Amino acid sequence: MSEKTVEQLFTQIRKLGQDGLHHKALSLVMEVLKKNPKDMDALKCKVVCLLKLDKCKEAYHTMTTDKELSKIPMWHERAYCLYRQNKLEEAISELNNAEPSPKVDELLAQIYYKLENYEEAASIYKALVKNTVDSYTNERETNLAAALASSSAFKSKPLKWVGVRESTYELCYNSACHSVSTGDIDAAQQKLEKASELCKKEFEDDEAETKAELAPINVMKGLCLQKSGYSKEALELYNTVLKEKSGDSQTLAAAANNIICLNKDQNMFDSKKKLKIATTDTVRAKLATSQINSIDFNSCLLSFYTNQLDQFKKKSLQLQKAGSPLAPLLLATSLVRDKKFEEALQALQEGESNDEVVQLSIAELLKKTGLYCESAASLKKVVSISGRPGVYSMVASLILIGGGPTAAADYLEEALEELTNSDYTNEETTGWALQCAKFMLATNMPEKAAMNLEKLLARDPTNIKALALLIRSYSLFDAPRAHEVALRLPDIDIPSDIDLEQLEIGVGVTSGRGLRKVIQPEEEKINEANRRFETKEKKRKKKKGKLPKELVEAGPDPERWIPRQERSYYRRKKRNRNEAIGKGSQGLSSLNKAAEAALDMSDKPKKIVEEESKPTPTPPPQPKQQSSKPKSKSKKKGKGKW
Repeated sequence: MSEKTVEQLFTQIRKLGQDGLHHKALSLVMEVLKKNPKDMDALKCKVVCLLKLDKCKEAYHTMTTDKELSKIPMWHERAYCLYRQNKLEEAISELNNAEPSPKVDELLAQIYYKLENYEEAASIYKALVKNTVDSYTNERETNLAAALASSSAFKSKPLKWVGVRESTYELCYNSACHSVSTGDIDAAQQKLEKASELCKKEFEDDEAETKAELAPINVMKGLCLQKSGYSKEALELYNTVLKEKSGDSQTLAAAANNIICLNKDQNMFDSKKKLKIATTDTVRAKLATSQINSIDFNSCLLSFYTNQLDQFKKKSLQLQKAGSPLAPLLLATSLVRDKKFEEALQALQEGESNDEVVQLSIAELLKKTGLYCESAASLKKVVSISGRPGVYSMVASLILIGGGPTAAADYLEEALEELTNSDYTNEETTGWALQCAKFMLATNMPEKAAMNLEKLLARDPTNIKALALLIRSYSLFDAPRAHEVALRLPDIDIPSDIDLEQLEIGVGVTSGRGLRKVIQPEEEKINEANRRFETKEKKRKKKKGKLPKELVEAGPDPERWIPRQERSYYRRKKRNRNEAIGKGSQGLSSLNKAAEAALDMSDKPKKIVEEESKPTPTPPPQPKQQSSKPKSKSKKKGKGKW
């Protein structure tokens, strides 16, 4: 092959590389190496093409096995291949041999970020932003914001946030992530909306790229909605991202894990499908440790909800070996399900975890087992909620049940001192102090109430409520002092247009039934009597009630309230006409009452009773006579209608 031919091949390789056709460029490079295997330029082009094609393992093998190429100081390329293979410590040792340069520092910062050493990564990025001016300034600021946001999200001691520009969608997104980690959801939502607009403008000609870049923004929007309590809307966003499959594997894993959280103990089949997305090896290699722990924790809970207890125990042990702070919670969960509260408490305490969720669980279990003072002590250890009035009230309630009112009052005094020295407003601390004083008065501790009220009045002398409570407190154990304090009450300015005598007249006297009778002067009583005499009430004429249209002129049926079977005009059917009438539960009819009266001997005179009791002679039989008048057929009456 002539020199001209090699030059032409390299020209084509350069052009294909500029166009991004690295696969074709690699085939041309291999043609050059067939003719001359020791061509250093061709070997370098081969390494570059392999790196562009994400064949880092093959590129590293080429750099280390070729004797001629291994002599060339390609520290940066070798370190990048190791970084992509997740061999981070080896990559750092390679970079230590390289000459300092911006690209070496950037790769080193990326490795520290991957190792979750966000402090080192942020310091390198700060130096690069400060000392380097080129076309990659926005990328460096984006990486700096990502390091700071990850520190606030995943570390117990986050780094101080440095105000970054929000000129690109990546910077807006990272700033929103920091706002979410600090709990400022409203600000995060505004930044995410801005990031969406900037992203759509930047990729308005490429729909696929727009969807890919919007995927993490939409997942973060879903997280904001989820934290705000809008679970349905968040679920729709997550499912949209998973359906389009437009984001990277990390974004899809985060969306799947959040769906599992929203499903809880419902829709187990869907949760199992989503779990497969988040638990592949390639995805786990790209996630932070806290994210992996969260996914494993949800996987363990899913096994628990589906009653796969063997898998549940196996996964919980793996989490415990991995050092997850939430691992003791899993064992405690299974014990609580069996109502073994003491064993669950022991499991949490043996874990010695400082995680706030664990401490809150310990406080709850201590309360369930009746150890109220210990529960209060555990609640005090939760740093994120300490110093709040609601927490002080909860702790005081637990101490009141476990230690009595004296211990609770002592704790309230300590809490009052902490609140006074905190960032709460004077109005909030004043309200808390008044409630403490009322509690002390209710539990028969007026001395302590008076002491705390004196401190409150020293800060706010014009507080009338505190002054009134102080008078009440002193009146229970020091009446002279109560009189002295009462002199501090402000005078009442009575308006000139108010008639005091009229007010005294209008004072009500309460009668025994709780009614108020107004005392009126004699003249007013006379005038009222005259008014009543003059204005007589007009009597209303009673209107005749309207009767139904179908009512006959004779009026309503007098037997309408008697059961139908017992009415005088009722005729039974032929079949049961001779049977006795005994139906109905609405009382006796007039016929039954007449028969009962005839049989009742209690009201009759003795003579009549004796006569009736004598046997009567039976008359002699007489010949039957046939009457000349024919029998009249009785007509059946219809039912009485209104």
